[in-house]
Amino acid sequence: MHINSVSAKILAGTEDGLKPFGFEYGFNPGLNILTGDNSSGKSTILSCMYYCLGMEQLMGSKGINALSPALHQVLNFEGHPCNVYESSCSLIITANNGKQYTLTRRIVSSDEITINEILIFDGITTTPKFVHSARDHGDQGFYQWLAEVNELEIFNVESFNGESTKPLYMQNVFSLAFIEQTKGWSDIFSMMPSFGIKDPRQKVVEYSLGLNSLELNMKLDQIKADKNQIKGEWKRIDNDLIYRAQATQLYLSIFDKNKPITDDKIEGIYAAELNNDGKEIKISQITKIIQKEIDDSDKRIELTDTSKDISKDLISTREKIKESLSTFISERNDASGLYDEEKVKLASFKSSLSSTINDIQGFQDVKKLSISRNWESLSTSKCPVCENSVENKKDAELSKETIEKSIAFLKSQKSTYEKYIEASESVLERYVSALAYYDKSIALKRTQLDSIHKDLNSPSSQSVRGELEIQAELKHRLNDIKQFNSYLKYAKSRMKNLSKQYFILDGEEKRLKGLVSTDEETILKFKRSFISLLDSFGYKSNGVKNITIRDQAPHRLMPIVFIEGQEPQYIRYVSSASDFVRSIWSYYLCLLEMGSLHPGFLLMDEPGQHQMRVDSMKELLSHSSKLGKQVILAISQDRDYDKKDVNISALIEGIEPSKIHMLHIEDKTYCISPTEIPTNDSGL
Repeated sequence: MHINSVSAKILAGTEDGLKPFGFEYGFNPGLNILTGDNSSGKSTILSCMYYCLGMEQLMGSKGINALSPALHQVLNFEGHPCNVYESSCSLIITANNGKQYTLTRRIVSSDEITINEILIFDGITTTPKFVHSARDHGDQGFYQWLAEVNELEIFNVESFNGESTKPLYMQNVFSLAFIEQTKGWSDIFSMMPSFGIKDPRQKVVEYSLGLNSLELNMKLDQIKADKNQIKGEWKRIDNDLIYRAQATQLYLSIFDKNKPITDDKIEGIYAAELNNDGKEIKISQITKIIQKEIDDSDKRIELTDTSKDISKDLISTREKIKESLSTFISERNDASGLYDEEKVKLASFKSSLSSTINDIQGFQDVKKLSISRNWESLSTSKCPVCENSVENKKDAELSKETIEKSIAFLKSQKSTYEKYIEASESVLERYVSALAYYDKSIALKRTQLDSIHKDLNSPSSQSVRGELEIQAELKHRLNDIKQFNSYLKYAKSRMKNLSKQYFILDGEEKRLKGLVSTDEETILKFKRSFISLLDSFGYKSNGVKNITIRDQAPHRLMPIVFIEGQEPQYIRYVSSASDFVRSIWSYYLCLLEMGSLHPGFLLMDEPGQHQMRVDSMKELLSHSSKLGKQVILAISQDRDYDKKDVNISALIEGIEPSKIHMLHIEDKTYCISPTEIPTNDSGL
């Protein structure tokens, strides 16, 4: 990408009424030098470039606060203050896709177009996009458009807390292209916002140079997120097992509850209880003990006298239990069917809720625009209450009132779905409880029938009644333990599945971490280019032979200096102020030249910091003229170099005129001046 021109239009009040003011400056693809007196407005012109690209955060502020008051408050005309009533600025760029665009952004607006909208004119149509708001890297956001037309990918990278990933924002990427005058020379990428990204400076360098380590780290970040998700599921299974074990009056053996373990260790998980002697008895032993007690009871029943008649009461009771069992089974089947239906309804509600939330976000994005308000993907087509069709807004121009009504409707719809989901989940919980009740009741009735069958064939119902009561209790306990044991086996199966996924990820993570970097050649080339350029600029502190750039901590991918007897030091800490400025020149220029993913231009405001030597400045300008990339330098017309007043003409001496585009703000004037209103454009 390169900048073709920047302009500003201002309507301000003068003694003669409202008058138009502004400026316009054109730039060439190669070296451009903007000169003028110290207070001529060079930074004002450059700030409009930041502003039109939505990059004023790289100046340390957002919105109009990043701009000169002359653009949005009061400008001086012929010694008189003039209040600004309306203003805007425009930037014409040629993007990396080869197309030209005009970006216009309001500064002071009297209509509904806001300062956080950037209007994009492609020669045929004008499209609004918004900045500095949630989802400004989304479909309606300016930064996604900026990335797409400049063929810059938006990668997800590790966040500062290491628990999630965040996008590498365009403000991070465009910090490669801007060095601001006041704070921009204090450090490499000093004005880059971090946005919670871990090691953002290193990430941007990896991104620009196309290093494989960025993609590698992205994969590692995703593996980390996937492992954390598996750990969360592992803990949920553990909590569920503990709850069920306690409900069955058992306890679980000790195992790692924070992350998956091997299959052998999973197989070793067991449930147990303590006997009267305080000794541990596992489930397998408990079931044997209970079954033995039941068998012993059966033997005692068999030894009972067989001379008495079968009890008519027991026969009557048996029939009642059979009828009750049949009812339980029928009701259980009905409940199971309703449970399955409710699950389908819940899934449908959740899907509709997700679509509604997306629609709300879409309308809220469109609301931030003032023109071309089209909504192309209204996914919800029916009201959840009355089932009436919702009007499709595709390709329709949406008024502010329509958007507000749509958002209000969708929020009401969202609230309705949330209530439906809450109610449905509550119903499902009741069905689960009901099914559990029916399962226990059916098992108990079958146990009772089994006992009565034995009782009817026993010698005396009276003699076996006590035994039957004991058996019923024992069989109920045995049934609970068997159900828990079945669930434990099921849980172990799930745990093994999670363990398999976890250890595959763990192995892949170790493999990726163990890979020998394939970036060595690129980093070596970058280091050599940096050192060579630094040497040509006249760096003297410590000598360039002691400087390197490494793909390892500390200060990974940043220039460091080796000093005998000391740990490697970041170059800023051990360089003079002017030498560190030289290192900033070198670093940014090398990234501009070598970067495969780069905005494509470099803007430096007052690069001659800290009494910079004339020979260094001349070399900077000479090198920039030969790069074949756009470099824009704002340099004061007359300033001290080597404690001498040096004119800009002395700095460009020896450079071919065809390789420099000079833009000069007239002496003792300001960049903003009266203009004529074009006949075909009465607005801003």
